[in-house]
Amino acid sequence: MYRPIAVLLALLLLPLATCLTQSELRHRSIYQVLTDRFARPDEHMAPCDLARRRYCGGTWKGIERKLGYIQGMGFDTVWISPVVLNVELEDQDAYHGYWATNMFELNPHFGTKQDLVDLSNALHRRGMYLMVDVVANHVGAVSKATFLPGEMYGPFNSPADYHPYCTPTNWNDQLQVEQCWLDERMPDLNTESPHVVRSLHAWIRTLVKTYQIDAIRIDTVKHVRKDFWPDFVREAGVAAIGEILHGDPVYLAPYQRESIPSILDFATFFHLRRAFENTLGSIGELVEMVRRVHQLFPDPTSLGSFLDNHDFPRLAGISPDSALVKNAAVYPLVNDGFPIIYMGQEHGYAGGEDPFNREAIWLSGFNTKTDLYAMFRSLNAARRAAIASHPPYLSTLLRAHQLNNHSLALTKPPLLSVLTNYGSSIPATVLYIPPTQTGYKPLLPVIDVLTEQILATDPRGGLTVPIIAGQPRVFLPLAVHKNLATKEAWLGITPVKIDTAVVAGQGEGKTPLTPGAAHRRTPSLGHRVLSWLGHAKSP
Repeated sequence: MYRPIAVLLALLLLPLATCLTQSELRHRSIYQVLTDRFARPDEHMAPCDLARRRYCGGTWKGIERKLGYIQGMGFDTVWISPVVLNVELEDQDAYHGYWATNMFELNPHFGTKQDLVDLSNALHRRGMYLMVDVVANHVGAVSKATFLPGEMYGPFNSPADYHPYCTPTNWNDQLQVEQCWLDERMPDLNTESPHVVRSLHAWIRTLVKTYQIDAIRIDTVKHVRKDFWPDFVREAGVAAIGEILHGDPVYLAPYQRESIPSILDFATFFHLRRAFENTLGSIGELVEMVRRVHQLFPDPTSLGSFLDNHDFPRLAGISPDSALVKNAAVYPLVNDGFPIIYMGQEHGYAGGEDPFNREAIWLSGFNTKTDLYAMFRSLNAARRAAIASHPPYLSTLLRAHQLNNHSLALTKPPLLSVLTNYGSSIPATVLYIPPTQTGYKPLLPVIDVLTEQILATDPRGGLTVPIIAGQPRVFLPLAVHKNLATKEAWLGITPVKIDTAVVAGQGEGKTPLTPGAAHRRTPSLGHRVLSWLGHAKSP
């Protein structure tokens, strides 16, 4: 008869998530969802004709019912597409959510106010977080010719609330980028207007408070003046990450310095995809971009790292080889900053340009047995173990070492990752990671978290790594993996660290970590590990 009380007490003891601060964003692992394409509330396997660009029936209630599926991969934050009321068109639907009318109203295609509240509460009960996509740059319209601001646009009901129509003719002219329309169906808000600014501030405050949102992802940041964003983020009162669609770190870095402390790492994104899209991809270019990001950004540990999203063809549709895709998909989870995985990556979805990269996930049956689902679960667990065993992990800069034209070692103690673009047809090969690159002590047992193969460093601290069928390798010290680590007993080098107190605009800290005590293997553990080496599980 005491069972109900015990269950209630257990529920009360579950960690309840609270809104995220900017620095806490580093800890998170994010799963990106397009609400309309993730889960239907009725759980029917209804078809979704991508080419028609119509609503397919995904809702907030559908997401709520599949949180276990997301959490099962180890993700703790769910980024959902914009929630606000969108324009209704004849030739297509604004199912993506980026063409708002009245921002103060919700999109009924996705559910009710209570449904969104329920989703937020359900996430928090699981110790998870809600990130909502928001747009402050533009609204949606049927066309430029028929656009007439009125009550349907809420507070933005006057022509003075919008920039005059123009299309950018020079994308290097920042004024054109910020004040012209992105499309004739996307009227550009006049964010120089005090009325527009006040209204946007009121909206974001209300949205965050009403639905207990923990973080926001901000769309089209580069299309609004830089000095608009600090106050907008402050009014939101939660962590924010901005989208600046540009590949040049020289262009991107000032946004982190002046506008939003966290932004999406598009600088690395393009080079990451090129490095792994085929067996001729340039590993050297990726390594060089890592160096430039470290050099130019105020805080590389606050960038959002990703491989796929809803705006670009999926890498699995470009690369002919699943081994290449797996290697590339590892990178965001072992990189600096926080990883973002786009829904469907776990199923190897291979959609091309928009709208074909916006597949209905329910058609996968939410299969939890795929290789990539298991890989993301293992990588998220390894990342959590690294953070728990070595708190400076989050503020320690990744070191990228090119081993040859096809491979690189990524050192972010206590993680060591070895990625290649050999492809699955490569004969078994062996790579050697020297002591200066492993970050490990000599004779240290390590485990590949993806295969559970046990290896050990040599007497100098180097590591010989077999590569089978071009698969990625991600190592943790065995003691860390088994939650046995004390201090930094595995640490063999002094990593470069970013000061955790750094904020945008204050530059990088250079405080080194102090290596821990010398590693001591107990005879029983050493005997057990070395006896396994000859019988280790193959990738």
